[in-house]
Amino acid sequence: MTEPWDLDWGTHADWSALPRIEPRIPALLEHFRTHYASRDVLKRDDQRVTYGELEAKSAVLARQLLGAGVGKGSRIGVMLPSDETFLTTFLAISRIGAVAVTLPTLARPAEILKIVRHADLHMLFAAKRYRNHNYVERIEEAFRGISGQRIPYRLPEVPYLREVWLWGDGAAPVWARQVDLTREPTVDAILLSAAESQVHSSDPAVIVYTSGSTADPKGIIHSQGSCVRQGMKVAASMKYKSDERAYAPLPFFWVGGLMTTAMCIMCVGATMIDTEKTGAERLDFLERERITTVVAWPHIIRALVAEPTFEKRDWSSMRNGVLFEALPPKIRPKDAGLIATPFGMTETSAIYTILDINLPEDQRGSVGPLQRGVESRLVDVDTGKVIAHWADGDWTADSDGKVGLQQVRSDVMMLGMVKRENADVFTADGWYSTGDLCAYRGGHLHYHGRVDDLIKAAGANVSPREVESVLLQYPGVAAAHATAVPDHQRGTMVGAVVVPQDGVELDVNAIQREAAKSLASYKTPRVLIVVERSKVPTLPSSKVDRRALAQLLQDAHEANG
Repeated sequence: MTEPWDLDWGTHADWSALPRIEPRIPALLEHFRTHYASRDVLKRDDQRVTYGELEAKSAVLARQLLGAGVGKGSRIGVMLPSDETFLTTFLAISRIGAVAVTLPTLARPAEILKIVRHADLHMLFAAKRYRNHNYVERIEEAFRGISGQRIPYRLPEVPYLREVWLWGDGAAPVWARQVDLTREPTVDAILLSAAESQVHSSDPAVIVYTSGSTADPKGIIHSQGSCVRQGMKVAASMKYKSDERAYAPLPFFWVGGLMTTAMCIMCVGATMIDTEKTGAERLDFLERERITTVVAWPHIIRALVAEPTFEKRDWSSMRNGVLFEALPPKIRPKDAGLIATPFGMTETSAIYTILDINLPEDQRGSVGPLQRGVESRLVDVDTGKVIAHWADGDWTADSDGKVGLQQVRSDVMMLGMVKRENADVFTADGWYSTGDLCAYRGGHLHYHGRVDDLIKAAGANVSPREVESVLLQYPGVAAAHATAVPDHQRGTMVGAVVVPQDGVELDVNAIQREAAKSLASYKTPRVLIVVERSKVPTLPSSKVDRRALAQLLQDAHEANG
């Protein structure tokens, strides 16, 4: 297989700091030992661990797992905070060819039960406590009969689960095993080395659970090769150096945190910086640690910048990432609309486009060019006919203004999904349908919404994103959300909510008249309402609740007759 570092990335990546190793985790751990054992891999408040310490601790735990009967392919749950315990456990599992299955630290008992049963877990690692969460109580509630059992369990609701191992101070309950790295393993280092030698880049390494379109959990299986390749690809495209000190508070159980933080930083031998602190204390910590880059969710970025002392801080070490306000003026983006934020999904090992903070004006709104190793095609939503193709490495791909359902193939694509036939996941020729409506323009990808958000109006498909982009051009509109609204006469019509800028009064009729100049009649919102930002219905994830939005618009439509 052609590896990413053997491909021409042009100016889009820098491979100088990355190792040329087999794309599998045992090879990465060997690189830890021989090249940067003394460097810090993680600094989390008062917790500090080096690459050498992490390798050694994961080796002890891996030998304990082998001694407990864990073998290649055994599925082991990891419900741990994004700290040293997660990294040690994940590396111990994957270095012997077992499969780590990540569980959210906020998972409630019903969700824990559902994932453990769906993933057929053999073993589960958890913290005893984290913040205000008591995981011992949570596990006992998830598996009602566990408190009366001893290892190995016999629990009909989770028939493959045999053990729970707990990290943390204090004694473990009688039904669990305490993680103790001072306990001498029954398996020696020779057998560990032999097991590691049989781990291949094609072997499953991790299963990441994510929300699907149904009530059933969706377990995405990624290989050893995907984990290491994607870590390297992201590090190279971000142009990380070995002295990078990255504040990237993305949870490791999530594909973004695992691939674009943990694997990415470890591949380059850099340091992850994290903290439980908030407000001015968080800025104190980040300033003291001389961070060089920040990769975080928008709400975290906003909180950092909103802290009153932010402007007074010494950010002279900053050179990368998305905390643009802290970057030196000469590399700071001048226009937020000309920043291509990387785009991806769990199935594609997180992001598959490249960060670009200096888009040309004609690429405004782009989510960037595709990474090397990724190819895409657009198909007609109704007929499935291919309408455009983006070959790997084509920096000029263009779909001539056509929007279609995006399908992708890549060198870091998932192996498949838990309890799903691959024939039901991929097309016969190996493409994965992302569900995203996209277009290509001059070697950049442009996102136009989700296919399941498409509005059927007058028998035609209408992209909410297209409608929203037109509404946003009207003076005084701060945000716009379009969706399908049921109608007794037409079946479905286009509706939209617009959010005014502070202190602005919007004229609905004037907005509709202006929108009609740019949109076909069937695309122009027939029902349009103005809603304050705080009243826009949202889901717990902070995304707009489109079902509630549609109901809001339908109520307004019916009230107006």
